[in-house]
Amino acid sequence: MAARRAQAAQRQSDKLALRGRIGGMRESGLSTCDIAEEVVVHRTIVYHWLKRWDVEGNLRDHSKPGRARKTTAEEDRRTRDYFETHPFSNAIAAREYLRLDLSAETIRKRMKEMGFRHRTPGIKPKLTERHQELRLQFAQQYVHQELNFWGRVIFSDEKTFSSTSHGKLHC
Repeated sequence: MAARRAQAAQRQSDKLALRGRIGGMRESGLSTCDIAEEVVVHRTIVYHWLKRWDVEGNLRDHSKPGRARKTTAEEDRRTRDYFETHPFSNAIAAREYLRLDLSAETIRKRMKEMGFRHRTPGIKPKLTERHQELRLQFAQQYVHQELNFWGRVIFSDEKTFSSTSHGKLHC
């Protein structure tokens, strides 16, 4: 990713250098056709950049607006509220609940922009008959123990917890 950014920055720098050369050649009195031959671009490109220099006084690219955003600020707010109250939900459920005319992928992009990640709740294993028998046997064996003994016992099925803050990620 960093290499791509560096390449894009280099291309931009090369473009500006070429445009600067075009401007400098014009200042030295060369014609549009002579400049085009020298820098090996079509004469209409040279004409375009010289006209830009005359009108705007710079040779930078104009900003490009890109594609219009599919969601409104209100839809984004409702989506944020939904995922704050339903952290284990997914994009399809959100779309149906909020009645949004969007693709699930668009909702996933908004989730990611907002810092939400789809989470899967932990699944507790069901106790088999064998487990139940062993637990009953344990309880009968230690039924007469003092309260401080039971304070040191950890029952692993009482709490589901994770050593990380995220659980399974599906983004």
